[in-house]
Amino acid sequence: MSLSTPSALLRFCSLSALLMVACNAPQETVPAKAPEPFIPYLSLRPVAVSLSRGATQPFHAELNYAEGVNHLRQPVSWSVLEADGGTISPAGLYVAPAKSGTFHVQVKREDFPTLITTVTVTVK
Repeated sequence: MSLSTPSALLRFCSLSALLMVACNAPQETVPAKAPEPFIPYLSLRPVAVSLSRGATQPFHAELNYAEGVNHLRQPVSWSVLEADGGTISPAGLYVAPAKSGTFHVQVKREDFPTLITTVTVTVK
């Protein structure tokens, strides 16, 4: 194509302008799907235990984390609800009391303090 004539130059400029508009025009795209809201959960295993007096039982808290969140340790705290119901370590190791009875071990999420789970421990 020779651009030596005014009409050829005009056609070339018009074509160039159309290409620039076409290349820069907004395109129909599918909007990105909004991320799902994070819903934390907490569960405790085992769910019920029967032990001898003075016996030990490890408990395990199962929880999820928001995407991109990392913890050096599980953000949970352990407790025994009854004052004389035995003890539990920060790692979830329960030691039954020297007496028989029904007791309750509880785990609570520190990052979502309303999430609390309790299990029953029967000591014979």
